[in-house]
Parts: sequence; C-alpha cells; structure tokens
Amino acid sequence: MSKTYDACKDIVGISDAECNQKRMLLPLYHTLKESNITIWLSQNGQFIDAEIDKAKKNEDKIMICIPCTEESETRTSKGARKFPHPLFDQIKYLTSDIYLENLAKWVTFLDDKYEHIIAYKALNAVYEYMKRQLLKFDLSSCGIKSSDKLSIRFCVNIDGHKEDRLWMMPEIWEAWTNYLLHEDIEKQKNLDVCYISGNKKSAIALNHPKSINRVAGNAKLISGNDEKNFTFRGRFIEPLQAVTVSFEASQKAHQALRWLISKQSCYRCDTQAIIAWAIDFNTETIDFFDDSYGIYESKKNTDSDKLIKAEGITYIDYSDNLHKVLYGYGNKEKLKQHTRQIAILATDAASDKSGRLSVTYYKELSENRYIESIEHWHNTCKWYQPFIKEKGKLTLLDYFIGAPSVHRVTKAVLGNKRKNQDASYDKQQKILREQLIHCIFDGDKIPIYMMKAAVNRASNPFSFEKPKKKNYAERWMDWEEVICAACALTKKYYYDYKKEDFDVVPEVKRKERNYQFGRLLALADDIESTARYKQGKTKDDARATNAIRYMTVFSQRPFRTWNMLFTQMLNPYIQQLNGAGWHLNIISEIMELLGDQFEDDTPLDGRYLLGFFAQRQALRQKNNNQKDGGKSNESKE
Repeated sequence: MSKTYDACKDIVGISDAECNQKRMLLPLYHTLKESNITIWLSQNGQFIDAEIDKAKKNEDKIMICIPCTEESETRTSKGARKFPHPLFDQIKYLTSDIYLENLAKWVTFLDDKYEHIIAYKALNAVYEYMKRQLLKFDLSSCGIKSSDKLSIRFCVNIDGHKEDRLWMMPEIWEAWTNYLLHEDIEKQKNLDVCYISGNKKSAIALNHPKSINRVAGNAKLISGNDEKNFTFRGRFIEPLQAVTVSFEASQKAHQALRWLISKQSCYRCDTQAIIAWAIDFNTETIDFFDDSYGIYESKKNTDSDKLIKAEGITYIDYSDNLHKVLYGYGNKEKLKQHTRQIAILATDAASDKSGRLSVTYYKELSENRYIESIEHWHNTCKWYQPFIKEKGKLTLLDYFIGAPSVHRVTKAVLGNKRKNQDASYDKQQKILREQLIHCIFDGDKIPIYMMKAAVNRASNPFSFEKPKKKNYAERWMDWEEVICAACALTKKYYYDYKKEDFDVVPEVKRKERNYQFGRLLALADDIESTARYKQGKTKDDARATNAIRYMTVFSQRPFRTWNMLFTQMLNPYIQQLNGAGWHLNIISEIMELLGDQFEDDTPLDGRYLLGFFAQRQALRQKNNNQKDGGKSNESKE
C-alpha cells in the first residue's frame, strides 16, 4: 500500500469535478470528517456569515479532508476532549482551551516561514476569531441552533487568493504536514524499526487510522489496545513487541487503502470490500467481477477495437473477443508490455462495526498472470448471457456469449434478499464472493454447492415470473439471468472436475442422458410456441409453455414427465403443425441415441440445462432468421 501511495503522489488532494473529497487520495496526516456548518471569516478574523451545509442529491453526508493527529484520529468517547482535531471539528472540541492552545502553536510555527504565508494568514484568521469565543452567539444570530455535536468548517477571504475553502487548500495540507513532522523530530519519541519501510530509526505509530471502510464503521486493520481481553497473553507484554510500524508508513498504507475502497471499482457487500489495483501510478485495472461483455466494452479504446456491438448482433462470443482485446489481438510485443504488479485484496469487519478489520484475502501477481486468470475464467465459464435492449418502444431480450458477472452468480446461487437488512444473506454472499476469487486467481475448482443451488433455482421458473408483465423480456428476465448463470456454473463444474467441455450449440451426437433429455424439453417447448405463433399469437404472448410449466417435475422424473407431455399436452399442437414432422424427426434421433437410457427415470443433473438451453437458442435463432419472420414448421411442413 505504501508503494501505491508513493506511485500516486501526484494525485494526492485532487478531488472530482464536484469537489467531492470522499473519493480523494488524502494527504498524509489527514482524515475525512463530516461537516454540518460552514463559517465565513475575513482575513483579520471577523465573522461574516454562517450556513448549514446541505448535501447534494445521492449524498448522505458532506465529508471533508481535515488535518488530524495520531491521537485525534483514533480518539474514542473516553477522554476524547483531550484530543481535538487541529482545525475543523465539532463545536464541543472547538470551544475547548486545548484546541486554542494547539492552534496557537501551529500558527506560531508558520509565523516566520514565507513558503507558508497563505496558510499562516488563513489559520491566524481562525485563531483570532475562535479566541473571542463568539462561535455559538454568531451561529444563533444566523438562525442556527448550535449543538455540541455539530461539525464546523471555515472559509477565509484572503487578499489575492481565489480559494477561500480551507479544506480545499493544498497550502493548509502542506503546512500541517510540515508542522507535524517538525513536532515528531522535536519529540524524538518511539524510535524503532519500521517493519514496512525497513527504516531502523522511525517514529513509530502507537495508534493507527480507523474508518478505512466507512461501511465498517470504526473497524481498524492494526490495533493493540485490547488490554482487557489479554490479546498478547503468553506471547507479548506490549503491542510494540509484536510489530512496529512507523507513523508515516501507516498513514501511506491506510490512506491508499481508504482511497481504493472508496472507488466505484471496489466490490462491496455490507462490511466486506474487495479491490484489485495495479501497484503503479495508474492503479486502474480490469474489473474481474464484471461479465465478459462489460469487461470487453470497458477495454475498447479506439474505433479499430470496436469489433462488434451486442445491440446489433445476436449471440456474439464475447469471451473470444475479450481474449483478443486483453492480449492485444495476438501481438506478443503488446503482451510483453504488461509488466505491472496487480494486487487483489479482500477486507471485512471481523465482528462488529467497532471491532477489527481483517484482511481475508491478499494476492500479488504479474499483470500477465492476472490477465491469463481472467481470460481462463471467462473462457471456461462462458454461456449465453441475457441482456435487455430497446428497439423503439419495445423491450427485447438478446444474448451474448461469455461469463456471467459475480453479481449474477450470486443471484443464481442465493436468490434475492428477503429484506434490506439480512445478516444471514450477507454472510453467505461474502463467503461466495471470496470463494469465486479463489476460483479465478488460485485455480480452485468451482464449489459443487454453487452449481447445485443454481440448477435447482433455474429448474423452478415460476418462482421468477412476473405475471403482470405481458412482454417476454420483462416477464421472464430474472429467470433468464438465473438459468444462464446456472448453465455457466455447470459448464465450469464439469470442466474443473471432469475436464469435459460443452459447446454453446447443440451437441447432437453426445451420448449423455441428462444433456439429451434437456434437448427433448426444448423441442417440446418449441412445438407449443410454434403452434401458438401459427394461431396468430404475437410476441406479447409471454405465457409459459407446458414444457416450462412442468420443468421442475421434469428435472426429477424426466421419463414419466416426458411421456405425459408428449402424449397429452403436445398432441393438439402437433396436429396444428400438420404432424410436426421436423420436430418429431429430431425427437426420434434423440431417443435412438439414448437407447436404454431413455427409460431411465432418475433425477437429472445440471447437464440437462445445458442441453435444454443450447437447443432452445438454436431453435430461436433459426426461427428469427426466417425471411418472413415465421416459424420453421411453416416452411417445412
């Protein structure tokens, strides 16, 4: 983490276009703090105005970058008044004598230093104002009811300086860093070996930053203050006997980690955060949790890279195109340029939000190896994946071929949350996400429970149906996502354990009972949907066919259910299709291929979904390719 901070030092303190400091790489010896009230001062410290801070849309709180000390950043309710932050803080701390004393020392240090003239003027204005002790009176005069827990930030109008927001001024950050380093040198306390930098004479941190992952509250990565529960009993008497980390190295590591976790590319689940980054000035890397289409689209840079568009072409193999993009279209010279080191890290609060923040997974590997791992995952776990596309006023369902996103895998295995706060679900989701990291980067085999759970859920389509929706895409999209993810997991499972691969097109010669029964189910589904189309039903007819209605029973008793479907349910539709000769020929071929296996009525495993979906998609594509838009039997029978 320290290397990452040093590599990215040029972007320290740079916020986004909206001046949002939540996702900013903070300067050393600074932290994020909530702000409630802004106070404007003149250069000589005269009060001008005060206003309650209002967060913008989609923001819960206004967070600002504030200077802090080792003690103030890690303070707790007990004895907290002794450790106010140096500049911005809650009213109860700003009105204390200790705050004024500390601010006076800082101002005095800057008094004769020309390089800090702007910071001196700004801080001196705040000091002159605060020592008059008129804060609560001035807030009241502006119609603001003061409370000790409200946090204050200052703006100072400095002659000849455009920026008046002290929390946005690099001059303030630099002035505080130099002052704090000066104080540490003067004190010369706790000098020891830093286990991170290797420096033998470093100022050692006694306390380390908290709130690294704001969702995890005050949870810390490094802590040694658990005296009551005897953390060190039997090994060490004091925390520093276990490990020593310098204040500077601790700050760099925690600031970099806080910044990475705040980025949108971080994957979060409750208190868990999973990040991947390059240990380089450019930390951005491939979002391995995305699906093949998402990664492919994000990595396209030029017009020549834009090989295809999923919106215009059906059934594109994005895992294959992803391979070309990641490896520079086979250019070995481009491949050699991937020299960065990539780190993957997962953290989680060990117990509650005020406890410890654990590193549950960490791995460093070369960018080549990182890319190879992602490419291998997307090639061995690929299947049809659905997406919604808009065509005029119509909402249509289309597909690309690739690996599903981790979010979609989670949905297929665990389903949706029963409620917003579901601790049991969150716990299972965290375990699943971390197991997938091991599968992608450590070569672990896909856990069998994932495949079985997804297959069981996919075999119950009516649990996903939205009956009030008349359009197929809107009515069945949830089920399409689950069944496609289940197929991908099944394909991956048999590749991992049996070294067996399945194609996304029907394998008509595969002598495998589960797979071929799946094909039979797809043919039964197509016979009914074709007949209904021939009756004049439109695409808005999104009712499930009998094959889909009996899918759950079919997966448990395939032979018995098939006989019922074929002899009773499908008979009227076969007659409407003039005998459905084209379909029946394929059914006969499958029955002949299976031989004695055809009468086996034992439950089917996940391979039946592969046969079902591959056959169904082949039939769909065939029907869609008819020049007149009709069904295959209209031209063949």
